[in-house]
Amino acid sequence: MTLATQSDFDRTRARALITDKQTPYRLYSISGAPRPWRVLLGLVAKGLEFEVRVLDASKKEHKSPEFLALNARGRVPVIQRDGFVLSESLAILSYLEKQHPDPPLFGTTAEEHARIWQLVSTGEHDLNDACSALLLPLFSRGKDDTDQEVQRAALAVQEEFKRLESQLSDSPFLMGPRMTAADCVCFPHVRLIQRAAERFPEVMRRLELHPLGARYPELAKWLSRVEALPGYERTFPPHWRAA
Repeated sequence: MTLATQSDFDRTRARALITDKQTPYRLYSISGAPRPWRVLLGLVAKGLEFEVRVLDASKKEHKSPEFLALNARGRVPVIQRDGFVLSESLAILSYLEKQHPDPPLFGTTAEEHARIWQLVSTGEHDLNDACSALLLPLFSRGKDDTDQEVQRAALAVQEEFKRLESQLSDSPFLMGPRMTAADCVCFPHVRLIQRAAERFPEVMRRLELHPLGARYPELAKWLSRVEALPGYERTFPPHWRAA
């Protein structure tokens, strides 16, 4: 059996973009938040039309009456089209897969489907937990590498990155030759760590997480592959451009 390549994936994506003429999706997001970013990557990978409504977290726009009418929990992402409203990133990716099965993000066989969901789950839990434990004290509490909490969190991130590096040792994307939901889920967390390295290079160097390519070359090349996807620039956090 011949596996589909990313080129096959891109051609299918282009056909989907041409043939799907429904109303564009509207995605509610907060700039740089990893879970909406997952959905943005899924929309781009599938070649779907969409618009983004970026909410200002500093003004608590995600807690406004207008947004709470869409999601009473006041969380992003929320996707909306033709009266249909859905929240939670994994639910949205699953919905998009059913609505637009080509190109597939969750595999084409039972085994692929299960393995992709396995990595999606570890990305949702282990990778997310490790990265959040490092990013929160750095960005929100003004901590640095002398803090024991930061040191422990960095070790956890290193362990997760080692697993991803191994996963990428013989394939361009996490689950083979083409992008899947696993890439959509894991990419934002890794890219946020790289953002921390851009903001605090010496701190991240001492924590052995910068430069990324020196320690995790396959992971760095994977980031570049995802960033090279057509339409990726629409997923990039707008406030990073202004910084």
